Amino acid sequence: MSFRSVWPSPKTWVPDSSAPQASLLGLLDHPEISSIILSGPAGSGKTTLTASFLKAAISRGLSVAITAPTHKALRVLRETTGDFGSHGSPLLFTTLHSILGLRLSENEDGSFSITPGPAPDLSHFDWIIVDECSLVGADLLKSLDMARGSARILFVGDPYQLPPVDSIHLETPPVFARSYPTLSLDRVHRQTGDHPVHLLTQSLLSWTPESGRPTPLSLFNNLEDLVPADDSHTGKLLWIPGGSKEAGRWAATLGKRGDNVRILAYTNRRVEHYNALLYHSEYGALSTPFAIHEQILLHETTGVKTSEGELRVLPAGETLTVLEIFPERHPDYPEIPAHRVFLEDETGGDFSVLVPDDAVRHQKTVDDHFREIRTLKEAGGADRKAIAALSGKTWSLKRAFAPLRHGYATTVFKAQGSTFDSVIVDWTDLNRFREDRAFVRALYVAATRPRFRLLFSGPFPR
Repeated sequence: MSFRSVWPSPKTWVPDSSAPQASLLGLLDHPEISSIILSGPAGSGKTTLTASFLKAAISRGLSVAITAPTHKALRVLRETTGDFGSHGSPLLFTTLHSILGLRLSENEDGSFSITPGPAPDLSHFDWIIVDECSLVGADLLKSLDMARGSARILFVGDPYQLPPVDSIHLETPPVFARSYPTLSLDRVHRQTGDHPVHLLTQSLLSWTPESGRPTPLSLFNNLEDLVPADDSHTGKLLWIPGGSKEAGRWAATLGKRGDNVRILAYTNRRVEHYNALLYHSEYGALSTPFAIHEQILLHETTGVKTSEGELRVLPAGETLTVLEIFPERHPDYPEIPAHRVFLEDETGGDFSVLVPDDAVRHQKTVDDHFREIRTLKEAGGADRKAIAALSGKTWSLKRAFAPLRHGYATTVFKAQGSTFDSVIVDWTDLNRFREDRAFVRALYVAATRPRFRLLFSGPFPR
């Protein structure tokens, strides 16, 4: 059992960004600091500092829980930290949903709700590290506050990313609006000097509302020089004139070269368009909505039953691998052509779900029903029982099939926390963000996802 001093250090702890590692490690001697934020843009060294802090905490015999909204974020930290838990100190890697005991329950109307299970007491941990905290919404933060007990929390994240979808109206992700002591990193190490992507991200970080919405011509002084003569061009920052077909052709070409490439857009409709385009380019006219061994994405946080019958919560953006697929109709909706897909998640767990053959049509039907419900409510005077019945019918239809998507393209929201070899950004679709601040944050997220190459796609501006 670890020992926790009840007396703070005689010296006051003050975040020192000029010596971030020493400052962060100094927290171990200041139990009066219950929460802190390690803040910085992509590539500023947050993960490296977190690993150093974790190693120091474990060397003191402290118990630590490392959490994140998704398994992919956990995997990055786990690969960086190595086998720190071999010294005998309790060390847990788990998602926020799991550590908080959040469970999926089915409502009477057929919908699912994520609710707390037996109230967890996290006091047996000395520290809880919450990585990718910019992705954590207000509800999860509230649940963490209720469960933390005396555990101290280190929030690690990027304040320049987009807030979670349910908090998009906020100027910053919810955790950064809290008055916690903050250790800020401002130097980017991933790309330095005159690297074009580094210069772009620095420009976006210095953006102010008074500057107005950035345009290609305002961001790239030499835009014509960024246009490649052909797809053999190896530039690190490129502009691809044309529409979705040209962007798809580049994605397919880079993929065949061995790149882990992703197209990023704003709207789900645009993402679905790219996914259909590249799926047919890769596999031809298959009769199945997905292909065996294909890696696909979970579009929304949802629940699944494992092969052992356990009901699990899977967060949006989770990467899944198709193991097997065959036709099967849903017993309640036999009129909808569907397939059963056997999947494996990033932890090695396996389960199966039903997916409609035409996911776009299914989503449109669900959206139409929800639109009808809103219209009835706004009109007033409608029978409450009729609205409740339609609501139940709609939720049942929505939850009857799993929200799976191909992984060739994704929204900029769901790309947060991920890294790819090459990223193609649909500038035209990203420009649909209504607020300038959100648009700039989306550009920043997109620009900080690639390891090697960033490509923008859109008509050449004049």
